Amino acid sequence: MNPQYIDLHIHSNFSDGKESVESIVKSAIENNVRTISLTGHYNLSSLEFARNIAKGSLEIIPGIEIGSSLLDYGISKKHVCHFTAYFVNRKIYKILDEYEINRKKNVVKIISRLNKMGISITSGQIAREVKKESIGRYDIAYTLFKKGYAVSPAHAYSKYLDVGKNAYVEREKMEPTKLIDTIIKCGGVPVLAHPKSLKFNNNDLEAFINIFKKAGLCGIEVYNPHNSAEKREELLELCDKHNLIPTVGSDFHNFDSGIKIGLGIGENLKIFDYSIITRLKDAKNKIDENNKLR
Repeated sequence: MNPQYIDLHIHSNFSDGKESVESIVKSAIENNVRTISLTGHYNLSSLEFARNIAKGSLEIIPGIEIGSSLLDYGISKKHVCHFTAYFVNRKIYKILDEYEINRKKNVVKIISRLNKMGISITSGQIAREVKKESIGRYDIAYTLFKKGYAVSPAHAYSKYLDVGKNAYVEREKMEPTKLIDTIIKCGGVPVLAHPKSLKFNNNDLEAFINIFKKAGLCGIEVYNPHNSAEKREELLELCDKHNLIPTVGSDFHNFDSGIKIGLGIGENLKIFDYSIITRLKDAKNKIDENNKLR
């Protein structure tokens, strides 16, 4: 029997990904993936849709990705600190509503800044271009590219929308330990996503892992296509030392990126250790029991 892979960090067009849930489910099945999680930014809306499409062919775990701010620690905005949360309950919608209101306000501000720069673009044009109503910065970058203001979406993002650029607008985010606690109160299992994006050396990373662990962090995304074999080993040591779950996620956004669901880049993912899922479920059960005692 062939190994059945795991991918717990996937984005569809319900979030900032470009591919439909249908195409993602199909690709996962074709790639011999057993368990996935669609971790949309600040939304869970693709979950039941994906389960209805999969019809039991895949195990689909509820997941979501939420960003946090390190500004309280004196850390630059360029250091991205995101968490994936698995098995969250309905209480998370209150937090998501607050983020959604803030996101919509930011989109309006970004478009206004672009207009003042002489760039003719509207929210309606963006929605039509990306064929979805919930739009974010990547969608704006993609539309700028399509309208000829940049040579690629990545170029548009770095030219106009990245930190320090004229159309950049900071999104309000929770401090990490508060976000971890919030996820736990909502029955979720918090995991540090793509730790490489923190841009820390090993000592600084471990210092923050200590802080996050005390707040309730349950895991680290060790198996990511952008982590070298050496980085994986370093992160595995951290997981062993702090009793954290080493999770796996491709951070898939679209087929053009070179990343394949469950397989990674050049098949450098292909993780089939189901104990990862078992440990996440055990953590979920423990969190639920503790929440009953709060």
